[in-house]
Amino acid sequence: MSVDLLKKIINKDKVNVNIIKYLISMVAILGFLILKPAYAEDFYKIYDELEVPNFEYIFGIDPFQAEDYTKYMFSPYPLFRSGTTFIFKDIKIPPGYYLLTPRKHEGKTYVLFKEEGRVKYVIPTYNVDITTEEFYDEYIPKPKTSAWKKFKTAIADTVGTMFPKKTQRKPVPKSYMEINDIDGEFWQIILYYGTGKYYLIFKQDK
Repeated sequence: MSVDLLKKIINKDKVNVNIIKYLISMVAILGFLILKPAYAEDFYKIYDELEVPNFEYIFGIDPFQAEDYTKYMFSPYPLFRSGTTFIFKDIKIPPGYYLLTPRKHEGKTYVLFKEEGRVKYVIPTYNVDITTEEFYDEYIPKPKTSAWKKFKTAIADTVGTMFPKKTQRKPVPKSYMEINDIDGEFWQIILYYGTGKYYLIFKQDK
C-alpha cells in the first residue's frame, strides 16, 4: 500500500468521524429545543391541576401548634419574608412575614402560612421529597462560637435530650428555602423542613 493511499484512507476516516460528531451535536441541540418548551409547560399544567383547599382552620388555629411548642424552646417553624404578592388561584398572599408549617390533611400535604400564630393561608404542595442532614450542613453556615460556649451548649443539649419534656431542648428542625423565577410567569418555592422537601407554585403578580 502506497503512502498516498494510506493518507487518503486516514483523511476519509477523519471526515467520517467529524460527520458523526456533527450529527450527534445536532440531535442533542434539537432534543434540548424540543424538550425545553415541554418542561416549561409542565408548570402550567401543575398549576392548573392543583386545587384550592376546601377546608379551613377554625379561628385560624392550627390544632398541632400547641403540641409543637411544648417540644421546643424556640419556634420550630421557618420564617418567610415576602416582598411581593404570591398568587395561588383566588388566594393572594401580600408582602409580609409568615411562619411556614407543613401539614397533612386527608392524605394531602399543605403548607400553612401563619401570621402572628394564626393560619392565614393554606397552599397545596405539588410534590414532596426527602432531604438529608448533609444538605443543611452544606447550605446553612454554622455560627462561629467560642470553645466555652460550644461546651455549655453541648452539655445543655445532652441534658435536654435526656429530659426533653422538662427542658424543651429538643433540637428545632432545620429549615431552608429556595425561591425560583419560572419563565417570568411563576414563583416556585421549595421549603426544606426537617427531613421533608415541599414544592409550592404561585402565579407572579403582574
